[in-house]
Amino acid sequence: MKTLFIDTHYRDIIIVLLENGKVVDKEEVINKKNNSEYIFPTIIKVIAGILLDEIIVVNGPGSFTGVRLGVTIAKTLAYTLNIPIKCVSSLQSVAVSTNALKVALSDENGYYVGLFASDYKLVEDYTYVDSETFKNMNHDNSYETNYSLDMEKIYDFVKNNVSQENVHGVKPIYVKKIGALK
Repeated sequence: MKTLFIDTHYRDIIIVLLENGKVVDKEEVINKKNNSEYIFPTIIKVIAGILLDEIIVVNGPGSFTGVRLGVTIAKTLAYTLNIPIKCVSSLQSVAVSTNALKVALSDENGYYVGLFASDYKLVEDYTYVDSETFKNMNHDNSYETNYSLDMEKIYDFVKNNVSQENVHGVKPIYVKKIGALK
């Protein structure tokens, strides 16, 4: 089983090819401005000549444009290749990877926050808080704040806990209001 993992939820692009749950190739494009220029060449580099069996996509929360980009490309590939697609959130990916039940990922102005049960299922809706509010929430440093991914743990979690989605039903997770609407 060959699985393509796509993560563009923030500034970086992370593309991983897994075979039977083991990482066989990984490409990262770090902090580029125009991710749309880099994502297709990066995917092609990773999957050249490979027949994929499924796609896992990080569907947010994160950058509005980054999340849309990754989800749209994953949906397009899944639809054209007629393969299953599954979603995992950026916060859940970190929770699974680090065994953390409280995760917060930052952007320029604040933090996306997720609280999870011991099975890494979401306890309450994701929220977005400004940096000062998060500092007060995290006075005991109990939140995992590093975007550290263990792809094989994520694959196992998704395989055993996430249902295949109808490609047309895959939606980004938006938590933060768009800048123009604040």
